[in-house]
Amino acid sequence: MAPRQTPKPRRISHSTIRRLSLYHRSLDILENAGVQALSSHKLGQIEGINPAQVRKDLSAFGSFGHRGFGYDVAKLKMQIAKILGLDQRWNLVLIGAGQLGNVFLNSEAFKKRNLLISKIFDDAPELIGKRINGVTVSHMDHIEREIDPGTDVLAIIAVSPNRVQSVIDRLGKVGVKGALYFAARAVNTPHNMVVLNQDISVELGTLTYHVKSRMGL
Repeated sequence: MAPRQTPKPRRISHSTIRRLSLYHRSLDILENAGVQALSSHKLGQIEGINPAQVRKDLSAFGSFGHRGFGYDVAKLKMQIAKILGLDQRWNLVLIGAGQLGNVFLNSEAFKKRNLLISKIFDDAPELIGKRINGVTVSHMDHIEREIDPGTDVLAIIAVSPNRVQSVIDRLGKVGVKGALYFAARAVNTPHNMVVLNQDISVELGTLTYHVKSRMGL
């Protein structure tokens, strides 16, 4: 008898995971507002997404709702958090403690999603040794010495665009598993990392397109 083959896991698209993050955010707001249940139609309206797409996204991970009732808001939020890994604590390394870095240091959204900035690196003399939200700023030269790949899994890179690639290369060699950066440029991604880019120029292009379409320009 031929050995039984294990079926390959279904590949989930990046766009599906991004929509799950949007659903989680909206469910959190609804739960805080006292909403207990909602339909895929209502969730789709909130996100500007077809209800069929909402159901398809969720069905990729199992069965969550009940016909005639919809989704239990608190339960669905918890289930999506588990899918996204937000039910466990993640240590974040912040590279760059300037104005952009400060946005993350004071983000309530991070705390609500179990994302904790545990280490900060910069090379501005006035910041080295300074404690920000209980974390001491270390010099960029100490990245390899102080980052522990066993606990420091993720990084946020908030440095000038011309420095992003060198920082990603250093983090990859240390063993950091994932990074998010903010620059209007592509980078070479180390084989052992997941690297995502939040480019405001792309988001603004999307914004102007939708506004232009609504204005009939």
